[in-house]
Amino acid sequence: MGPAPAGPRAGHVPWRAVVLSLLLAPLCCYWAQDQGVDRIFSLMVPPVILTLGLVLVNVPLRLRAPRLALTEAELIVFYGMQTVMCAMASEWVDVIQPYIYSYGVYHQRDTQYYVLPYISDWLFFKTDQGPLRGFNVGGKTAAYFWAHLGPWWPKIWAWTLIAGLAAFAMLCINALMQDQWTQREKLSFPLVQLPLAITQGGGASPFWRDRLMWGSFALIFGIDILNGFAFLHPAIPLINVRFLGDIGQWFAAPPWNQIGWTPIGIFPFMAAIGVFMPTDLLFSLLFFFFVRKGQQVVAASLGYAQGTFGGGGLVPSAPYFSEQSWGAFLGLFAGALWAARPYLREVWGQVRRGAPPDSRRVPPRFALGGLCVSLVALGGIGVAIGLPFLYVVLYTVLFLMFSTAMTRLRAQLGAPTHEMAFMGPNQLFADFHGTAGVDSATIARTVTTFHFMNRIHRTHPMPSQLEALYMAERSQVSPRGMFFALLLATVVGSVLGHVVKTYIEYRMVPGDSSPETVGVVRTLIDAPHDPNVAAMLAVGAGFAVVLLLDAVRFQIPGFPLHPAGYALAMNFGVDYYWFGLLIALIAKYNVMRYAGLGGYHRLRQAALGLMLGEFCAEAVWAVFSMLNHDQPTYTISINGKMSWQQ
Repeated sequence: MGPAPAGPRAGHVPWRAVVLSLLLAPLCCYWAQDQGVDRIFSLMVPPVILTLGLVLVNVPLRLRAPRLALTEAELIVFYGMQTVMCAMASEWVDVIQPYIYSYGVYHQRDTQYYVLPYISDWLFFKTDQGPLRGFNVGGKTAAYFWAHLGPWWPKIWAWTLIAGLAAFAMLCINALMQDQWTQREKLSFPLVQLPLAITQGGGASPFWRDRLMWGSFALIFGIDILNGFAFLHPAIPLINVRFLGDIGQWFAAPPWNQIGWTPIGIFPFMAAIGVFMPTDLLFSLLFFFFVRKGQQVVAASLGYAQGTFGGGGLVPSAPYFSEQSWGAFLGLFAGALWAARPYLREVWGQVRRGAPPDSRRVPPRFALGGLCVSLVALGGIGVAIGLPFLYVVLYTVLFLMFSTAMTRLRAQLGAPTHEMAFMGPNQLFADFHGTAGVDSATIARTVTTFHFMNRIHRTHPMPSQLEALYMAERSQVSPRGMFFALLLATVVGSVLGHVVKTYIEYRMVPGDSSPETVGVVRTLIDAPHDPNVAAMLAVGAGFAVVLLLDAVRFQIPGFPLHPAGYALAMNFGVDYYWFGLLIALIAKYNVMRYAGLGGYHRLRQAALGLMLGEFCAEAVWAVFSMLNHDQPTYTISINGKMSWQQ
């Protein structure tokens, strides 16, 4: 073999990786939109499988043409760009794109008068005539779609500007905080362990020669392939490794029957992620999940109906889970700033004096300036659509505070999903300011324009940005080069996501998404209310719990409860995979106790094999579905392709 290709120069990013990432970007974004179940969890399938594909291509290159083989650094850049593009093309596009047409195509519906007088022509179609004539019948060919895409481009670029500015602000925050979180606090980043393993050494690491990894890979891959055939042909027996049952069905008598849906789900790849999560955080997540269920029982006994997920929403009720979550995330944000005080003083000094020349790092002045420019630009866009400048800036700052706390939480905890159901600034404004006296135009423009900041946050781009920067740091890739590669990926992912989503809607029959936002607007306008004292107290309680747990952990080393577990468990999402994490916790505890570090290393290898095996099996069935006109297939995901609880 000849010499390995040289790594990237300081301040640069491997150009081949960028080119390859852009060439495969349409496939990544199409996969994300066409097979949405494959990217609704933290470690998304398309980026991992596409990177694995390059690793496989790299094998003969390393043997026959080593100078052409991709290096570890190039694979890391490729993976980082794919994750950001996949994130940008996922939930934000899901939330934004259907509203571009829904208000106009379905404008004749009685409820539309709540928003139509106020929404901007710059962002939305307001009639079904002209370019949207016949759009909602579906059945269009790719050629027809391309011929009619022209009128969509102004809307696509306008929304890419809004989403891109928000993502750029997040990228600047990550650049400012990267050294604190990766070098000083040394967060564990559980979710990057599989990508790091498959890319190490350009795909030539000992990971690929581990028998235990291949054993667990073969076992779960075989099960998932068998289950896929069983899905298509029910006569074939199924080995169920997803939802096994529902604890909620065991409690028929009130108030215990108000715990809601509490599934027993294994989800092997999610349980495997639990092996890499810090033990105290893993325990805390499970502990506070049951605390939340207990709160539902108590609230029900006091007369507050709970259902699937009690409390929360824009009409909050006890036990105010969403408000507790908001308080917890604000507490995590405050705690992160407090822990980073010395570091932030250093950064501020560098901003004032100018940082010493470093061709690899993103200059603090540039990152802080980029954050400020993003906020000012978003405020200016708010003015252009009829919203007050400072109001939009404050709204965005609240969203960035939540996003920063969630990003650090994911880097620290590595939860398989972070489903913050309908959390967003709308909720805090409704609780703390109230809607009485707020004009209809402000409500309608806020809800319709910033709905993407108030959804579920499953594929939030900011954690993916930080993980990509961390992997770049681990692989000697220039942080500055990765920063700009991720910025490029942000724009490309948003544009391609919108294009793909629009194509799918031309091909299928597009649905009417307007009732969700119109319903929110209608609720806020028709039922004006003053500030909600109980909801504000719940936010304060969540904030206080986080600070209290931090204080106790500081005073009592080894205290098992971590505030990150409380913040995540108070909102829906842990419900899917809590049982799998319980299995991981028991396995990890016993292996560490009886087999030591050597046993834990073997457990990690087995866990990586489970994750890789499930992702490869999912790729097989995803490709089958895409090639067979969206034929529903088996999935490893927490949601199904036929229904949310398939």
